[in-house]
Amino acid sequence: MDTSTLNEKSWSDDLCEYYNVTPQQALELGTRSPGRKPSLPGSSTTHAVTGLTFEDIWRLKPRNTQEEIFQFYKDQGAWSAFRQVVRHKDLVQYHLNILSHILRNNAVFCEYGCGVAPYTYTLLNHIDKEAKITIFLSDVQSEHYHFGVWRARKLIKDRNLKNVELLDVPVLPDSLPKYESPIDSIIIFEVLEHVPSPVNTIENIFNQMSSNSLICENFIKHVDDDDQDGPDLRSAALERTKYYSFMENNFKLLAGAHELNSPNDTRLWIRK
Repeated sequence: MDTSTLNEKSWSDDLCEYYNVTPQQALELGTRSPGRKPSLPGSSTTHAVTGLTFEDIWRLKPRNTQEEIFQFYKDQGAWSAFRQVVRHKDLVQYHLNILSHILRNNAVFCEYGCGVAPYTYTLLNHIDKEAKITIFLSDVQSEHYHFGVWRARKLIKDRNLKNVELLDVPVLPDSLPKYESPIDSIIIFEVLEHVPSPVNTIENIFNQMSSNSLICENFIKHVDDDDQDGPDLRSAALERTKYYSFMENNFKLLAGAHELNSPNDTRLWIRK
């Protein structure tokens, strides 16, 4: 994998094309600022959202059932599409470092809870044009997911990556993803705190991983669980102990601090 930037496009080009905004608007819409009420544009896959802060959306949308959680992500429109692109635009080297530790030749790679699929986007920007890889993208059917899949497929076409197969396998309210091939490497970045059951999520993934497969994950923990931030779910926080018990029983920790020593660390594991 080439660590130089092969694609010279600006970080904002795809946002500008998909949402018909300027680079400055893309930056403003993606920069978090409490109390700000931007006018988020609609697209072919979402409606416009205006007059609400992100905190308003959290407060107004109940997230007590599976259906409510999935509806919440649909109703926020393009909020997370802009925010995630801006958040990850300066993390390319971080992405490359993680990818260099988990990717293998002819791998089956999964970015789970992918959002705008920042790791996949970095991967597609830097792999050799003849590289062969299968990529699964999974998330709830929300605007950031639609945009992320569109952006990844556009980059595959633009770079003429003939040996890359990209498949979107959404998470549905009543079922977790089923993949066509065993997964060799998977990234779950800043996701587990948002899912209703991290334990069910990891068990489903584990059952579809190949032998000696690698997983890179983190599970954000807030200092005060009574003051959870945004879309984080209490049901997820309550499963932390059981989740990491499962990880320690089924994987060997290769890098990153133990959860008790550094709850928010990013950890690399290999399946036992």
